[in-house]
Parts: sequence; structure tokens; C-alpha cells
Amino acid sequence: MKGTTYKRKDGRWVGCADLGIIDNKRKRKYVYATTQKEARRKLNKLIYQIENNLYKNSDNTTFYSFLNEWYKIHSPKIATTTGNLYKMYIEKHINPEIGNIKLKDLKPVVFDRFYNSKMKSLSPNTIIKLHKLIHLSLNYAVKNDLLATNPSNNVTLPKKTKYTPNIYTEEDFNNLLKIVHGTFDEIPIMLAGVLGLRRGEVFGLRWTDIDFKKRTISISNTLVRWDEYLEKDPKTDMSKRTIIVPEFLLKILKDYLSTLSVVPEKICDKYKPDSYSKRFKRLLIKNELPIIRFHDLRHYNAIIMLKYGISDKVAAERLGHSQISTLKEIYQHTLKDMHEDAANTLENAFISMKK
Repeated sequence: MKGTTYKRKDGRWVGCADLGIIDNKRKRKYVYATTQKEARRKLNKLIYQIENNLYKNSDNTTFYSFLNEWYKIHSPKIATTTGNLYKMYIEKHINPEIGNIKLKDLKPVVFDRFYNSKMKSLSPNTIIKLHKLIHLSLNYAVKNDLLATNPSNNVTLPKKTKYTPNIYTEEDFNNLLKIVHGTFDEIPIMLAGVLGLRRGEVFGLRWTDIDFKKRTISISNTLVRWDEYLEKDPKTDMSKRTIIVPEFLLKILKDYLSTLSVVPEKICDKYKPDSYSKRFKRLLIKNELPIIRFHDLRHYNAIIMLKYGISDKVAAERLGHSQISTLKEIYQHTLKDMHEDAANTLENAFISMKK
């Protein structure tokens, strides 16, 4: 089999394998590289695969079939939750709209149109995550000489939206505590609002994670859901943490524990995370309280720590943030209000001094 290498106008090197006349047409296969030496190496590998029946012809491979093959190879190397998310993206979003397009026919315009259509039902942040999956998989196609370049490189993505949490005032939070006092709801609400636990951490917390003598709670497990509920390690190394607990919260936990005839493994075993979020919203509506997400109680905890002088470093460690900058970035808008309150307090103080 003949093969040649040559340099394109854009500076890239091409290796061309001549397959001869097939179905009355001359057929060729190409590989691409940045140097002539690399192009020759890839070309020799291609010729060897073709001559030994090891070459997989991708001309008729659809994007969906390629993604499934890529997923089988890639999924064992990533977290189960991430793998489930990728599978959902492939089956629910990619396959119905662009899965039948042949791999070789994928162009930037295909993805531009796809993302534009998805803007009707998905948030910009979700589309960015969807693109990350597509881009990662097509990089794999390029590395394996199935494509010359990644067709998703030059697409236009929506701007990432920055979430602004809806944070309770101290009065709002105290009103909520009065309503749930002595009920099961007091437990998850306290764990989120007083300790700043994430929802998955609240519902993954076990009684064995509490050391009543040392006044600590250890976060080593989280409960999350994609297709099913899964227990997994916290999201980062910093998320694995031990928190010293205020005495009043320990007493609430002890009192609740004393009411249980059978002690379950998990503290909040009555509900799964999703179902409790719905219950929490109904609770707020019923009692005419401002509507927030359950996760926003964690944000409330962060603001309270910063407001009452707990250092950025300690607050970030208790919340399980890997960087202090993350803390400041999330709560920047609220901290600005706190600075304004401080300025007003100083103004009143100096005015009273002049009198």
C-alpha cells in the first residue's frame, strides 16, 4: 500500500494512505500531525492497521455510536455520579438531536445550532457542562485519528451565569426555628443553617459521625442522586472535615435521639435529599416565610460566621471550601451590604460624639 506525507498551507502535516480503487472510486485515508516525523509515524501505523485488518473504518460511525464507545472506555476512570451525568446527557440531550449525524460530518455549526436549541430548556451553565462532555469526547477522537481536528473547538457558548443566593435575615431564620422547634424538621434545618452542611452531607450524616464528648461532627459521606441515590465521598479533600458543634445543637440532637425507639444509621433517614427539598418549600409556603432553597441555609450560615467576626480561613474550613477566595466570591454581594451597615454605624457613632 502506498503512502505519502505533505505539508498543508496551514502548516500541518498530512499522511495519506492510498487504498486503491473501491466501488469505482479511489479511496484514501488521512492522518494529521504537527511535524513530518509524527505524520510519517501515524501513517505507518495506519497502513499497518489496514493491511492487517486492524483498522476500524469510521466513515459511517454516528456521533451517538462513537459516544457510547467512548463512554465505555472513559466511565471506569471517573466518579460514578459524573458517569451517570454523562450518560444522561448522551441519552436525553445529545442523541435525540444530533446523535444520528456521522462523526465525519460534525462541524462547529452543528453544535452552535444544537446549543441554541437547548437554550430553550437548559440553563447556560448546564449547556457549558454539556459542551465539556462533547469537547472531551471529540478530543479522544482526534487522538485516535478518527478526526483531523475537534469540530467543537470554535463554537459559541452562552455566558456562564453567576448564582446569587437568596439569604435569610436573622429574623427570618429565627422565625423558621420557632416553627420547627421540637419536630423532625428542626434537625436538617439546624445542620444546614448552624453548621453549613451541604444537602448531601446532611442526609448522608450518620449517628456514628457524632462525638458527643468531643463536641464534633465528622463529614465523611454524602448522599447524592442521578439515576439513583448513591453514597459517595465528599466532593473535595477539604469537604472531608471535622466540625466543632455548639452545645445547644448537640443538645437538640441528643433530645431527638432520645425519642427514637429504633436508632437508624443515618440521622435524617426519614427523607431523601430531593423529597426533603420539596417538603422544605411546602413548609415555607404554609407558614408564609420567604421562599429559599434548602441549600440557601448553608449560605445563611456562611454570612452569620462572617458577620460575627469568624475569620475567612476558619469559615472556609468549616464550610469545606478548598479556597478562601471561593467564600468571598459567593458572598461578595452580601458582604458589600455588611460594609454599608458598618459605614452607617460609624457615621452614627461619630455624629453622637459631636453632640
